[in-house]
Amino acid sequence: MKEVKVRQFHRLLGIIMVWFLMGQTLTGLGLAALGLIPGGDPSLLDRILGVLHFGWPPLGGAYRIILGLVTLAQGISGIIIFFLIRARTRQA
Repeated sequence: MKEVKVRQFHRLLGIIMVWFLMGQTLTGLGLAALGLIPGGDPSLLDRILGVLHFGWPPLGGAYRIILGLVTLAQGISGIIIFFLIRARTRQA
């Protein structure tokens, strides 16, 4: 695969993926922060963030598996780009 195509794939995937990763990150941070507050019952915000972060079976599970696979593809394409750049600079 040509470096240009790998870069286009990497860029497009990153632009799409970042919004879903940001949602997972923000809900996880919210849950962690709310977990630090002492208290007995979970608040409404706690329950909403919990559903958004790890709820909605089975669709939520499928979503998180897909997000993990897309993140893996993003990492692999980044590694491929690294090695293509390295090979190109060594030839010159």
